[in-house]
Amino acid sequence: MRISRIFLQTLFFISIISSFFLPLATAQSLKFQSEPIELLVDFQLEGHFFGLTEEGLPIYTLGGPGYAPLAILPSAEVTDIIIPDHQITELTGAQITFEGEFEDPIIRFTCLQNSCNISIGGSIFTSHAGLKLEGRAANIWGPVINNPNYDPDNEIYPIRIMGCGGLTEISGEGEYAGMVGAICFNGVLNFNKNDSGILSGSSKCTIALHTPIELIPPEGASIH
Repeated sequence: MRISRIFLQTLFFISIISSFFLPLATAQSLKFQSEPIELLVDFQLEGHFFGLTEEGLPIYTLGGPGYAPLAILPSAEVTDIIIPDHQITELTGAQITFEGEFEDPIIRFTCLQNSCNISIGGSIFTSHAGLKLEGRAANIWGPVINNPNYDPDNEIYPIRIMGCGGLTEISGEGEYAGMVGAICFNGVLNFNKNDSGILSGSSKCTIALHTPIELIPPEGASIH
């Protein structure tokens, strides 16, 4: 009985230690990845209605912090626990246009070029490096009822989103200076039917980066 208790206590201690040091070890190992370098970021998003495009499509501005996962379990499942000290990036100025109606089975959306600015490792990335950052919200799957933001009484419905697009580093500084790559996202947007001017959500994103033969500028910019 005593041996069993000690064994369980030891396992618990190891799991606690691993949960704190695994992300640090993962961060250090980035330096030893062969390109493309891969990052996993959990973004928490808040936004609001901004205006309309010339074609009459609604534009929403989104932004928010991005966190490194506390741990990746042996099953490959990523923990949802967010620790402020693990914030590694910030998304700012993302301007998203939506096509169709929010009740459509599939809602297509696009991040306008040269928005979706992501600062990470002292570098700054922007969309979309010749590959539009596009996604879809899958109303066809219904709301995510086990999401903490699901609130049918107040008509707030988390809807699954997915998509990918290109990124270009524009500052020439930091750990990822001059790199190019892609961001892919998989999460939810919380559609508020009581107030369509508010939009929030969360998404676990993978970012994969490599050093191009030639610097790839954002659209409309020139290389000096």
